[in-house]
Amino acid sequence: MPFVRSLVVVHKTSIRQGKETASTRYYLSSLDCEKTKAARFDELVRGHWGGCENRNHWVRDHLMREDDTRSNNWNLNSNLAIARAAVLHLKGNLLRGETWVSTMEKASRNISFAYHLVVNHDAK
Repeated sequence: MPFVRSLVVVHKTSIRQGKETASTRYYLSSLDCEKTKAARFDELVRGHWGGCENRNHWVRDHLMREDDTRSNNWNLNSNLAIARAAVLHLKGNLLRGETWVSTMEKASRNISFAYHLVVNHDAK
């Protein structure tokens, strides 16, 4: 890893249902640790999780119910993951102002809506 300049170690303690748990997470960064303040690394870590968890994993897990897939068929699971990624891409590029709920409602009411997104890259 030629561009790694820092190893960021984050120690976290949380309380859930009255139980305290501790965890440690590690991040690699291209920023020089001697020139970058800890607060900046904190912003980057929080931004990473905000971006990944909220805009990607939450949509996949909650709306697309990815975690409910019970098949052990590798090909099926791979194809479903690719289809979910394509939907995320199309929504992000063509329907930026739309919420996920309104997009899913339109697609469920009108099959041609989803068809036009995929074939024509157009939100008609």
